Parts: sequence; structure tokens; C-alpha cells
Amino acid sequence: MTTTRTGGSCQSSYRTQSTLALSEPEDHVRELTDWVEHASAVTGAPGAQEVWDNAYKWLRLAQGLRTMTFDMSYDDGGMCSVGGDFDAVWTEMMEEWQLHQVRLGYLRAALEGFVRLLHPEASQPWLAIEEAERQLQHHAEALPLHARAVSEHLKTHSPDPAGDSAAPVATGVAQAIALHENTVHGRAGIPEPTSDADMKIFAAGHAEVCAVREASTVLLLGIQLLMAAAVQQDRVAAFDDKYLLDGMWVPDVSGSGRWVDEEMSYGEYLAVLHLAPGEPPEL
Repeated sequence: MTTTRTGGSCQSSYRTQSTLALSEPEDHVRELTDWVEHASAVTGAPGAQEVWDNAYKWLRLAQGLRTMTFDMSYDDGGMCSVGGDFDAVWTEMMEEWQLHQVRLGYLRAALEGFVRLLHPEASQPWLAIEEAERQLQHHAEALPLHARAVSEHLKTHSPDPAGDSAAPVATGVAQAIALHENTVHGRAGIPEPTSDADMKIFAAGHAEVCAVREASTVLLLGIQLLMAAAVQQDRVAAFDDKYLLDGMWVPDVSGSGRWVDEEMSYGEYLAVLHLAPGEPPEL
């Protein structure tokens, strides 16, 4: 039997570069959850704190998600070894695919909760993100690095991709929600392993895993933009400073990066929390 990790054949360049690379969703959501924990909505609207806390808890669920357990074996009393191999590979595939699917659902719930609080007039979540992008277009330092690239990559997995948009994250959020809706309503196909002529079983579903992973990331970026715009409007306040335990590369005005191994304000950290820390410079 041969098996490979299902996500391995769809690695975008923004996740693999040596510095200023985009973190995987499980790391990205951990940092965003930490940011929200150190922030608060500045509003006197009735029930605002309850809505904020509930959206935060959905983020905490996404942050706490580590593994999904499946057992796709079908014991009919006489299964051949190849059939057992197929089910073993399928089990591993489903664990990874469903891990991303469940995280996507939690992140959608968090995003929609924050939208209800900060943009109750928005009929759809992506309209609130579009407004945030429009507000921040003259503040390039507040726009998350790789946001457009993630949205463009997600289009490659969409059966009906949208055209170019001046608000790429909003477009990506709309696509991510549509992807989640396909699963919720049973329209998503269930990927299965494949076998070759030598009766070896290989994992499949690479594109499906990649699509859901990037959909999760675009929702995280959408929450970041929503928060950045709200901070600028003094509707959300971030407290304290972020202590960078191991340091990290952050973008600078030259388009490259600089190494920071000290504290930075949570307000500043919001624009870079989605980046992998990178490696420290050689001494």
C-alpha cells in the first residue's frame, strides 16, 4: 500500500517561501484568536459584548481543533487485502479533509458573528469585508500580505470563479462561503483514493483539501480586515503589547522585511499575525 498526505500536491508559493510566508490555518487561527482575546468592541449597543464573546468562542473552537477521527473500514467478513488498504487510505484522507471542513464552518460562524456586531446593515458577510477593504485601500500597511494571492488561488478551485475585483478578500470570502454551502447542502463530492495497475492504493482529494484550506485562510484574512477597519474607526480597541517569543519577520516599506525580536502593539500585530515567524538572521 502507498499513501501520501493529501495536501502535499497543492502548495502555493505564498506558503513555501523562506521569509514572509503565510502560516497554515491552524497557526493563523491561533494568532488571530489571541488578538481578539486582547481586543474589545467599543460600542454601547445592547448585547454587544455578548455578540463579541460568542464570535470569539467560535474562533476558540477553530483554534482548539486538532484532529478528526474516522474509520472508513467496511467489515464484510471476507474483504481482500486491497480492499483493506483502500479503506485505510480513505480513512486518512477523510480525517484531513474533514478537519479543514469543520474548521471552515467554525470560522464562518465567527466571521458572521463579528459582521453582525460591526456591520449589522450588511446583508451578506462579504459586503462588510468589501467595505473594510475600501476603507483601508489608502492604508497599505493595514492590508495583510498575500491576501490577493490567496483569493486568486481560491478561484482556481471554484467551478464558477468570479472575475477580478477591487476587493479580492471580499470576493474570496464569497467563494469560501459558497464552498461551505456546497458541503452543508450535500452538493460537494466525496473524494476517494485511487489505485494503479499494481493494485497499490494512493490518496486523492488533493484539490478538495487545498480548496477548503485556502477557504479557511481567506475567512481569517477577512476577519483581520474587518478588525483593522474597525480599529481605524475606533470601534474596536486592542490592548497591551504582543510579545514575540521567538521573533518574526515583518514587512517593511521597502517591500522586503525586517526582523523584530521584541514587543509590538496588538494594533500593529494585526497586520502581520498571519505570517509564519521565519528564521532569525544569521549572526
